[in-house]
Amino acid sequence: MSIEDLLSLYGVIILIAILGAASAIWFFRQRRRLIVLLRDVVLALEKHFNPSSKEYQWLGYIVGFKARYVLPGKHRVYLLLTTVPRHSLLYYPFAKIAGRRDRLEIAFNPSDRVVAGEVYLVKKNSRVDNTVLRNSVGDRLDKMFSREVRGFYDYIVFYSDESLYDKVAGAVASSNLPVTMIATYPGQNIVSAAYDLSLSTLSEFLAFHERLVKELTVPRAVRK
Repeated sequence: MSIEDLLSLYGVIILIAILGAASAIWFFRQRRRLIVLLRDVVLALEKHFNPSSKEYQWLGYIVGFKARYVLPGKHRVYLLLTTVPRHSLLYYPFAKIAGRRDRLEIAFNPSDRVVAGEVYLVKKNSRVDNTVLRNSVGDRLDKMFSREVRGFYDYIVFYSDESLYDKVAGAVASSNLPVTMIATYPGQNIVSAAYDLSLSTLSEFLAFHERLVKELTVPRAVRK
C-alpha cells in the first residue's frame, strides 16, 4: 500500500471518527430537547382537558405517543403526537427536506352532543393526512362533494352538506394555525383535527379545536 493510500485511509478514519463524535453529541442534545417537548405538551394537554383517567402508549424511541383521556361528563379524547426524528443527525436533514413536521391530532368524542354530518378537510399534497383520511373513509370519499379553500395552507374539503363546508372553510380561513386535517366521523361520534405542532401555538390550537367541536355537533336532545 502506497503512502497516498495510507493517507487516504487515515483521512477516512478521521472523518468517520469526527462524524461519530458529532452524531453522539447531536443525539444527546436533541434527545434532551425532545423529552422536554413531550413533557411540556403532556402538561399542557392535561391542564386543558383535566382528565379523570388517562392512558399513554409511547411510540418507538421518544417518537411520540398515543393517549386516551376520559373527562368529567364521560367525554373521551384520543391523542396522537408524532415528532420528526431530530435525534438522528444523518436522517434529520432529509426529514426536513421532505417537509416532515411534528404533528398533533386530537379526536374528541362528546357524550352530550352528536356529530352533525360528514365533512373532511385535508391539506393538499399531504401524504400523511391524505393516507389517514383514505384509510378512515375509503371509497366513500369519492362520492362526496369537494371544494378547495385557502387558509394557512391550501386545502381540499369533502362534504355531504353545504353548511358543514361553510363551517370548516370559515374556521381555517380565519385562523393562522397550520392545520393539516379536520374530520368528523358520525359512526364514532368524533370530531378530529390535526396541525403542525408548536408549543407557542398549542393553547391556540386547543381553543380552535374546542370551537370546532361545538360548530360541528349538535346537542343530543335536539337532534332529529
